[in-house]
Amino acid sequence: MRWATAVAALLALVSIPATAWAQRADRYVAPPIVRSFNWFAYVGGDDIREACGKDGRNRLRLVYNAIYTEQVRTYEIFLQPDGTAGMAIGVLAEQGVVSNLLLKDGGDVLKPWSMRRGERILSAPETSELVGLLEASAAFGPPRDGLRLPDVDFWWTVASCRNGRWGFQAYHYPTDGFADVKFAARLFSWDTVPVPVNPPRKLLPAELRRDWNAPVDHMRSNQWTLTVGRDGLRPR
Repeated sequence: MRWATAVAALLALVSIPATAWAQRADRYVAPPIVRSFNWFAYVGGDDIREACGKDGRNRLRLVYNAIYTEQVRTYEIFLQPDGTAGMAIGVLAEQGVVSNLLLKDGGDVLKPWSMRRGERILSAPETSELVGLLEASAAFGPPRDGLRLPDVDFWWTVASCRNGRWGFQAYHYPTDGFADVKFAARLFSWDTVPVPVNPPRKLLPAELRRDWNAPVDHMRSNQWTLTVGRDGLRPR
């Protein structure tokens, strides 16, 4: 009984920082109305960069964009001094088009744009494995200057602060190192949100796609594009 109580107390100590800090970050992107104003800064890890080296925390933010209107998965990882990590997961799925919102529908009209959440505590071996996979993927930078990330494509970004050092990386499917991403499968295996992962698939280049009100992939037009700089996203 004492052993079980001790384990529960340890898990609580590990999970509290992850939960608290994830909520602090999520307040800028979880509410659907404010997400449009803060999403680019969130993906770019502006808050992580600003605090890096000042608050003594080691943390990672990974964003998987699987065509923005179809699915986005976010992973906030808080590395702990004992080698474990708290992981907070957020999933946006099948958000649809905001202009289709009908207020007469009633109920939770913002539900399609609300983030589904999950949490998990990574053991020390799991955390070590993840960091190793990130390092093998060059996830801590530097990124390729000029890489473009359209909303209608598949891509990953990784913002990080480790030991006071800021890092950023991006991977665009099917080029620019996406095939070399070694952490995705392991991260998805730890994902506790019961929404199937939207895997990458072949698409026409974003600039060739146009929205002709047809619900097929090649008709979806590009609404926004992020551009990567030497050490993070370029200001918009």
